Amino acid sequence: MKNTYFTSYFPLIAILLFSTSLSISTVSEIVGLLKRLGVYGGMLEFFSESGIKLALFTVFALIYFMVFSALKLISDTVTELSLLFFSKDAEGESLKKIRLGSAFYLAGGGVSLLLVQFGAAIIAVFLLATVCYFIFAVYQFSFFLTSFSLIGLVLFHVLFWSVFLIGILYICMKLYNSLLASLPI
Repeated sequence: MKNTYFTSYFPLIAILLFSTSLSISTVSEIVGLLKRLGVYGGMLEFFSESGIKLALFTVFALIYFMVFSALKLISDTVTELSLLFFSKDAEGESLKKIRLGSAFYLAGGGVSLLLVQFGAAIIAVFLLATVCYFIFAVYQFSFFLTSFSLIGLVLFHVLFWSVFLIGILYICMKLYNSLLASLPI
């Protein structure tokens, strides 16, 4: 099929697949944690077992869906911003070339459903799909960029995502430390 919009639904399906697999994995971990803490028995007095699991699945699926959607939005914005800085392609042909790269995430989402018992494996599949997509995108961009522009584009992405992840980790560490400091000992 030659229609340029054929792959337009791949990101949504991939987000749904990754959200579903991570939600199932998280629900099984949370239920195990609630059982170890002794809270699960008390919850069964108010809800059925399937009701608890369905409620937890709904909450986590929504959270994961929002996180993956936000990451997709940020990724698209960073990609287009880097092309604005480094590409001379005014027509947007380079963006059309990388649309097929969302198939990496679609395949990764399908594989993640097979790994619902292993949360770390799901994250590893997502990271592998991200690396494959990045390599595919850089290869497709190489036809539209000079060598120096391609190096600038890659460095722009690496620096942005490094600063983004380090910033998130720093904020989490600060929150964790402030929570520990506020506990009465």
